[in-house]
Amino acid sequence: MIMMIVKRFFKERFFDQAAQNAYYLLLSILPFLLVVLSIVQFLPLEEASILALLRPFVPDESFQLIEQSVQSVLYKSHGKLLALSMLAALWTTSVAVQSFARSLDMANRKLHQQPLWISIIRNLGVTILFMLIVPMSLFLPLIEKHIHTVIAYYDVLDAWEGWLYIWPNIKWGLGTCFLFLFFLLFYQLMPTGKMKWKEALPGALLSAFGWQFVSLLFGEYVSRVDYSRLYGQLAGIIMLVLWFYLTAVIIILSGLLNAEWKKWRRSK
Repeated sequence: MIMMIVKRFFKERFFDQAAQNAYYLLLSILPFLLVVLSIVQFLPLEEASILALLRPFVPDESFQLIEQSVQSVLYKSHGKLLALSMLAALWTTSVAVQSFARSLDMANRKLHQQPLWISIIRNLGVTILFMLIVPMSLFLPLIEKHIHTVIAYYDVLDAWEGWLYIWPNIKWGLGTCFLFLFFLLFYQLMPTGKMKWKEALPGALLSAFGWQFVSLLFGEYVSRVDYSRLYGQLAGIIMLVLWFYLTAVIIILSGLLNAEWKKWRRSK
């Protein structure tokens, strides 16, 4: 199955699809974050929390670029910011959603032709859903804080030196569980064809673990190589595009895994 997935990825030129999806991610990231940060203003959370979630995975120069762009627009514009960024985010993110949906349909070898208005409504619905889900992830630090408070109540665990090693794993596990549930919903909703929850499990697992591993590995690589000598001030943008490309590759490979898993299960 693994060889089949790798073969299909190159033979059917899914690496081109990954480049296309990376472009749409780059196009939509800023307006999407602005909308999410605008929503966060109505929650008992700090705006910096959403950027802090990206910090461990995004390369340093790319993160600084995102942070400066978001803060520049967010703190210099008021009033019409939410409405304008909402319209821009809905359009650009829905285009990215449509692009990923086509890639996953190609992975399943089922291109469903839908009426234009149905496709637009569906893409907007999925986009709004993801915009609401992302702020929910900001409650993870609060959950971690309460868990730590409850456990710290017992002095036995605080006195145990091994607790210092276990707690970071608990924090990582909570974040991984959220990513897994997010990708499980992603692979169930994105393809225009029917995808059962059980058939989306392998891809969700690969995305949840693979994306974190690749992002951390890429971040470590970028920290050791000075790309500013080659690209100058464009280094942050180039690293961001490469990170989006790797993200798209993981998502497409996971979609291919779901497709082959679905084919194998239904052939039994």
